[in-house]
Amino acid sequence: MPFLLLLLIVLDPSLQTIVAPAGGRVGFAAVDLTTGRTLGLHQDEPFPTQSVFKLPIAIEVLHQVDAKKLDLDRAILLGAADARRGPTGTIAVPAKRTVGELLEAMIIHSDNVACDKLLALLGGAGVVDARIKKLGVEGITIRYSELEMGTGKVDNTATPTAEVALLAKIARGQTGLSAVSAKRLDDLLGRVATGPNRLKGALPAGTPVAHKTGTAETRDGKTDATNDVGLITLPNGHRVAIAVFVHASPADEATRERTIAQLARLAYDTFGVPPGKPATAPSPSGGHRP
Repeated sequence: MPFLLLLLIVLDPSLQTIVAPAGGRVGFAAVDLTTGRTLGLHQDEPFPTQSVFKLPIAIEVLHQVDAKKLDLDRAILLGAADARRGPTGTIAVPAKRTVGELLEAMIIHSDNVACDKLLALLGGAGVVDARIKKLGVEGITIRYSELEMGTGKVDNTATPTAEVALLAKIARGQTGLSAVSAKRLDDLLGRVATGPNRLKGALPAGTPVAHKTGTAETRDGKTDATNDVGLITLPNGHRVAIAVFVHASPADEATRERTIAQLARLAYDTFGVPPGKPATAPSPSGGHRP
């Protein structure tokens, strides 16, 4: 029996133990980018992304910067029409910000004002969707802005497998960005301030994590999306691309975030030991928004 298949069979009870408290449906994919070893659960099913879609937007922003279509120092006026709801880091309007400042606010603080302004400057969601398709990543669909997603009626979607594929391209420098822009993106993802209890929540202190979170509002007792996707650097220098989507969960935020943290720790422990040696799954214990 192939090792990977054996690994998945052995770990399946642990995966179920981790995700059960969250309820709903949990999508999970992780790959060691050095060895190719993988873990997954519902990894090929689409999930609502919420603010995770800001990562593809950032890639397109930097592509247009490289092409001289956008200038990071260009000042942008924000008026009343640009106001957006958001639990973290929302820019108060009226305001004036550079494109670079909007990019930082969108990624580091998951700012919705910055997101939709950048999306408009790029030419709309379809432009970002086309960029991801051009990179050869299938399974990510970008159709809506933060304003549209705020209605609770629509969302952009992605499979965990597709998100991991995009993260792998970022880690390997295969997004078509210049070296300067690629470094800027990696730096921004490493400075993300949201979701400290998600991918980072159960990892050893100081573990490098470059990531992007996404969170939906709780409606009728369920939260449509509690997400985190990113790159974790192991002590051996390997990078792990990981995506976790918690969908339609009736659990409280702490439980949803603990699920993400435990799956990240499972990947960390599994890929941190050589193939053939058993990995120890994290115990179901503790280890914010978009």
